[in-house]
Amino acid sequence: MALAKTNNQTFTAHLYLDGRPVVLNQLRLQQALRDLRITKAEKLDAEVGLADSRVSSFITLADHDDDTPLLLKFVPKGDEYAISLVLAGKFDGARLFIEDKTHNLLASTRAPEQYFSISKSGASKASFSDIESGAAYLELIREPDDKPLYRHISSGMSTFLDVDPNRTGHNAFNHKPAIFVIKVIQ
Repeated sequence: MALAKTNNQTFTAHLYLDGRPVVLNQLRLQQALRDLRITKAEKLDAEVGLADSRVSSFITLADHDDDTPLLLKFVPKGDEYAISLVLAGKFDGARLFIEDKTHNLLASTRAPEQYFSISKSGASKASFSDIESGAAYLELIREPDDKPLYRHISSGMSTFLDVDPNRTGHNAFNHKPAIFVIKVIQ
């Protein structure tokens, strides 16, 4: 008789994709404003983005691989996790969720709780014990629909969707789900 693994440990971690840290767009825009070589147009775009709470709430990739990654808190519920931000300011405790109409991954303090499962090679519903050793490759899957996250690049910004961003309908252009590196902090 096999014992079922249960996720019973809350943990914090950083996520990376292609060597770049996953961040809140608010932080990416604030970092852009600190750049001494920013153009007037880039500065204005960043200021407009920071003034818009939806644009600021996108989960994206940092512009530089040495930028500080977003600290995420994974709270288990069965085989799934509610994921929230550990961040000073208005987004502290904000939950990750998929926006209904656009399928974008955003952070919000008002959104209903959504759950994600972790899939890694050899474990379709991985638990903390499968990744606690430090760094591991994984996919985040939106539950209960079992939809993986895909990276989408538009106007130089990476976003994450729970649908394939291929709009051509031709399967030759289908994207593969995003494979993140997770680094467990505690």
